[in-house]
Amino acid sequence: MFTMKNLEFEILEEYELLGERRFRVRIKGTKIVLNVSAENNEEAIRKAKELVKKIRLSEVIDQYRIR
Repeated sequence: MFTMKNLEFEILEEYELLGERRFRVRIKGTKIVLNVSAENNEEAIRKAKELVKKIRLSEVIDQYRIR
């Protein structure tokens, strides 16, 4: 079972859109990819974690595990 504490994130892609630096961040072990705006990799991971917490994704994340 996934909890916020044991979620791992990885950067899939870094790109620029309309002058903004953006990152595609995947939650390891799932098919979930989050798109966030950030200045660097560390900020992208932090923002992805904040987004997971904000939308309460950790409560239903088990449904999206890769088996």
